[in-house]
Amino acid sequence: MKLAELQSLFQAAVLTGDAEDGALLDVVAPPREADRPTMMGVYVNAYRLRLAEFLDEDFPALRVLLGDDDFEALVEAYIDENPSRLRNARWYATRLPEFMRESENWSANALAIGLALFERALTDAYDAADAPALSIETLAEFSPQDWPRLGFTFHPSLRLIEVAAGVLDAYAAATADEQDEERADEEDEGALEDRPSDASESETIAIWRADLDPAYRQLDPDEYLALFEAMAGQSFGDICQLVAFQNEGQSATERLARFLVTWFSEGLVIGVAEAK
Repeated sequence: MKLAELQSLFQAAVLTGDAEDGALLDVVAPPREADRPTMMGVYVNAYRLRLAEFLDEDFPALRVLLGDDDFEALVEAYIDENPSRLRNARWYATRLPEFMRESENWSANALAIGLALFERALTDAYDAADAPALSIETLAEFSPQDWPRLGFTFHPSLRLIEVAAGVLDAYAAATADEQDEERADEEDEGALEDRPSDASESETIAIWRADLDPAYRQLDPDEYLALFEAMAGQSFGDICQLVAFQNEGQSATERLARFLVTWFSEGLVIGVAEAK
């Protein structure tokens, strides 16, 4: 048997979890330490354990929310359906929220899916490209009559997500539990799973990287609309009209100006220019 054929059989056995693949074991010399299926099982188990580590590292709050047993069941199901296909382990866990949405066992758990989306967004923000932020003084370069035509460019790490109501509370509670992990007992396991959440309600969140660490903030509906449209390339004037339509009786220009001050202070804005 050629080396490439042996490697292909070995890979297939590891990916399928078949430690007793006869086609492979028949061509492998018997080891002295143990039988061939046992030794092959070492590779199969090590592969799955390593993939499970990636998921555990990327979704620690989700583990707390679900409890160890349910989280490990989710991990096992995900590994079964998603063999590793990339050389970079960073990307292995990225499909977990979509997998949960598509799975009959998890699709009804909006809070868990939202928390998975949020934790993935934090990881994505950490790994995103960098760019220098502008100061609020940049706006002084433009005259008041130019403001309606101004467009903005945002930091590459900035993401907006809409998730089930209660996700941020669940994350805060899970993070607090994680810090006291050594004192937690088995009765607390999965306690967050009972946290009430109305799937018909939602919360919108901005996630970005501030200096070297991920940052996040819940957004009111009108700020979410304004930031979403600004990221899509809409001008200041067009966004004012949208905000005014959503909030009758309020000064949209003044409200959007306050949003801008916040976006600049948080280091979100990296470019300002007049729309062509």
